[in-house]
Amino acid sequence: MSPTKSAPLHPDPTVEKATLRKQAARHRSLLMANRPSADNDLLRHLDQVVECYGTGIFAAYVPIRSELSPLPIVNALTARGIATAMPVTPPPGGPLVFYRWAPGMELDEGPYNTKQPRISSEPVVPKVILAPLLAFDAGCWRLGYGGGFYDRSIAEIRGAGHEVAVIGIAFAGQQVDKVPTGPYDMALDAVWTPDAVIWRDAA
Repeated sequence: MSPTKSAPLHPDPTVEKATLRKQAARHRSLLMANRPSADNDLLRHLDQVVECYGTGIFAAYVPIRSELSPLPIVNALTARGIATAMPVTPPPGGPLVFYRWAPGMELDEGPYNTKQPRISSEPVVPKVILAPLLAFDAGCWRLGYGGGFYDRSIAEIRGAGHEVAVIGIAFAGQQVDKVPTGPYDMALDAVWTPDAVIWRDAA
């Protein structure tokens, strides 16, 4: 896969993003209510993703609100002997830090009602990051929650000379015509939905 591109250099459209976030959050809640099996349906495409990225460390997240859960993916990866990790959320303005985590290991309370691994676990650099999102478009631009944690994390990992792919986890119905982007936004390599994996290079 080619390196993730950065957003065009123009001011961050804050108001436009905030409006879309509210709409997208409501819409995602409806999608989740209408498809309770969606988390497990993601597994249909596991072989495709593993074939593309091999057996490096996959980082995921513990879902909150109406986020699709990557935990069935984590279970399936660990069953194949593939290492997995979870992020620890830093204070605002910092990047995520990833720690090795597998099903059965304890989680601590994190900010924003999240769960995160204990920092006594092993810090790792993931090869693939599975990221939640509110909306995406055909170019695989991601609308997150506005904290910038994932964008900073990607920039730091790549700035240190590591290759990392970032895959959004979403319903196909979360796709919108265009996600507004700011100067620090980074496109995803793919969006993994219960129906298909949408590759940015194919767009």
